[in-house]
Amino acid sequence: MAKTYLDQLVEYPAQIVTKIASDDKCVGLIVNKKFSDVGEDDFDNVLERNIFNYQYVDETTNESSAYVWVEIDINSVDNQTIKNARLYVTVACHKNYMKLSPSLFKGILGNRRDNLVRYIDKILNNSDIVGIGRLKLMSVKTITPISGFTIKEITYSVPDFNIVDINE
Repeated sequence: MAKTYLDQLVEYPAQIVTKIASDDKCVGLIVNKKFSDVGEDDFDNVLERNIFNYQYVDETTNESSAYVWVEIDINSVDNQTIKNARLYVTVACHKNYMKLSPSLFKGILGNRRDNLVRYIDKILNNSDIVGIGRLKLMSVKTITPISGFTIKEITYSVPDFNIVDINE
C-alpha cells in the first residue's frame, strides 16, 4: 500500500502503545502488581483493557482502574519536506484507584496516576521511537476529568518528514 501524508496517525500511536504496554513498571501500576511479578498475561491484558490509541472511557463505568490513551495530531505542515506533530499521552485513573499499596510499591511515593506519568515520560522523553530526531516534552497538565476519574495529559512535539511518495 502506498504511503500517505498521514500514516503517522495510525503508526505512531501503535508504536507508543506497544512500548508502554511492554514496560513492567507501567503495567505493574495499571494491574496493581509488584513490578517483579508482572508477567506476559499482564502485558497482553493491558493492551486489551487499559491502553488505547484513542481517548475513551464510558462515563458510566464504575471500574476502579487506570487507563492510558495515546493520540497524535499534525500541528503544522511547514513545507513539503517537514511537518510537526504533537503526541498526546493521557493517563486517567479512577479516584478509588489512585492510592498505591505500600506493601506492593515499596519506596514509591505519590499516587498511581502521577507515577504512570513519570514512568511513561521516562520511556518517551528524548527517545527517537517516532519521527525524526527526538521527542521533546512540551507540557504535563491536569485536564477536566471524566466523572470519577482524575486525568493528566503529557504532550510531546514530534518533528517528522512529510512523505512525498504518494502513488497508488
